[in-house]
Amino acid sequence: MDCLFCAIPEISNPSNPEDEIIDESENFYAKAALGHFVFGYTLIIPKEHFPSFAYVPEHLFRELEAFQDNVIDKLHNICQQQSITVMEHGAISRCQRGGACIDHAHLHLMPLAANLYPILSEEFPFGELGSIRELQRFKAAQNCYLYYQREGLRSHGVQLSQDVPSQLLRRIACRALGKPDLWDWRNQPLREPLQQFKNEYKRFAAAAPTDRKSVAGAGMQQLLRGA
Repeated sequence: MDCLFCAIPEISNPSNPEDEIIDESENFYAKAALGHFVFGYTLIIPKEHFPSFAYVPEHLFRELEAFQDNVIDKLHNICQQQSITVMEHGAISRCQRGGACIDHAHLHLMPLAANLYPILSEEFPFGELGSIRELQRFKAAQNCYLYYQREGLRSHGVQLSQDVPSQLLRRIACRALGKPDLWDWRNQPLREPLQQFKNEYKRFAAAAPTDRKSVAGAGMQQLLRGA
């Protein structure tokens, strides 16, 4: 399968800054998002190919949650404690992408002052989710979906009954930021702020390194404590 997000972990000397891994755990990695319309915009991506996070196996969610928390902690330090919004276009297949450009699961982490939920909930009947792992219900139903979670608040998901525009969540975020013309990463790659963020993240990560094994093993530790 010809998939850029599958290939990135194998690229030793990426020619583009958006193809460089800035953080990783055993099964997930983070990179700066192309179309960097808000400083600190990061993608979290599984190393194995899944169409969306609805397809991530149950045993990997503890690692995902620990890795996401670790990345968010660093974003807080770099982005002046801005609240982080986490979103996903939930694809089911190459033909049913739910607004995603790439049918390889990726979470959008955006440092945003604005809460996008009031805007999204006007258009879509979101329901509360106990955690991100509840996205698995959309796999079972074979439905594309949107996922939204603002840091400190409950997660929400909605099954899509019809096609939505490509990069819908980016369009909505750009409108909320007063930058409606920057939503398309193809036309507005914004590599200069991306490069600046990538460098700052790597400097911070080097100054406060995280033991990858401790992140990968977080799920087992929590299981043992609950036993």
